[in-house]
Amino acid sequence: MKRRDFLKSAATVGVGSVLGAGLASACATATTPAAEAPATEAPAEGAATEAPAEAPTQAPAVVQEKRPINVVGLFPLSGFIAADGEEMRNGVVMAVDEINELGGLVGHELKYIEVDDVDSSGDQVTTAFERAIDVEKADVIFSGYHLTSGPEFDICANAGVLYYNNNTQKYWTDLYQSDPEKYWSIFQTDPNDEWYGGGFARYLNEIVEAGQYTPETKTAAIIHGDEAYGTFIGTTFNDQIQEFGWEVTMKEAITVGNVADWGPLLSKVRDNPPGILFTADYNPADNAAMIKQFAADPLNCILYQQYGPSVPEYLELAGEAANGVIWATVLGFLPDQIGTDWVAAYEAKFGQTPGYANAPGGYDQVWVWAKAVALAGDPFDYQKVARMTEMGIHRGVTGGSSFENHGGRCYPWQVNDPSLGQAHTIYQIQDAQQVLVFPDPYSQGEFQLPPWFS
Repeated sequence: MKRRDFLKSAATVGVGSVLGAGLASACATATTPAAEAPATEAPAEGAATEAPAEAPTQAPAVVQEKRPINVVGLFPLSGFIAADGEEMRNGVVMAVDEINELGGLVGHELKYIEVDDVDSSGDQVTTAFERAIDVEKADVIFSGYHLTSGPEFDICANAGVLYYNNNTQKYWTDLYQSDPEKYWSIFQTDPNDEWYGGGFARYLNEIVEAGQYTPETKTAAIIHGDEAYGTFIGTTFNDQIQEFGWEVTMKEAITVGNVADWGPLLSKVRDNPPGILFTADYNPADNAAMIKQFAADPLNCILYQQYGPSVPEYLELAGEAANGVIWATVLGFLPDQIGTDWVAAYEAKFGQTPGYANAPGGYDQVWVWAKAVALAGDPFDYQKVARMTEMGIHRGVTGGSSFENHGGRCYPWQVNDPSLGQAHTIYQIQDAQQVLVFPDPYSQGEFQLPPWFS
């Protein structure tokens, strides 16, 4: 039995033992109390006495109806980011199945229910969450990110339903701090998006100071999505890199999924060649199309493509052109023994290799909740489960999950203890392989100048 399996089994057995003790206690209090037992006369002297009845070796069985826990997975499964949605779903389903195979939680089976929010935008998000609560009677909702995130927070808060997500938003932790009493049931199980832009600027500054990369000019060109997510990441990179003395020579916004030709944008970049081309477009197809056009007429600069290359679809589309690209995620499985064991189990279950972020992120968030339920002892006491979530530290496949303002912590930028934070993992694609170049102690290799450098 692997360490990961042992820990899960131990947690489940422990909860079962507590539940069993509770049932035995309930049985004992249900019988006539000793103080109220009818008095009996002592037998007359010399009279025959009967041997005492043999004590039962176990508590009598108690028949108790236990309804299943309604676990709703809410993902974009039929829209243009369905590749991400499938990853989100698979991670959640994998954890739910494991828990049920171990006997459920405190005597309750997990009933998995799926809701599709299509493109995860506009009214689709509102409709999906209202259905999850009003129709499916969710006890807990799991999701990845939403392109139009915001309305679901009030929906879940007003219903008092537990909601665990990987929205990666500083907006959320700001919202939580504005009214903790209202938003107590909601947890973002990964760090904020501020670490994407600001964290990468710090990494870039580190490799320049270490002499691993000497840009021809300390200038940056930025292309980001025009939605709140991409805009915030582009802005935080812009602000942080300028603090390190770099000049931003270009900053353009695009609509994700709607760039038919990257040529005109890349032509603007070439007009004033930067030391870093920083892009924030979460769509893997966009990223693949961009790098193929860039590689056909490259510049001597680093190309950062934020999150999109974490999805397996990206390498399939980009091919050899992807070699040299840098990307990152604040929610990624770690290539240690825990991570590689999980990848093998995922491949055995689904017959495919997982992406680096959404599948492990969905998997970890279910176990964060499950351990909190085990400690609470009652899956339907949502407030107690939330308190146990706040107190807990879970070492999952994405690192250490612990919470600050109901959001995950980022290692090394937010906490310097890797057991308390999920790592800001920065990868470079080298010889068609994903190589983790930051941070230690998880790194597998070092940054290399991209092959397109002349």
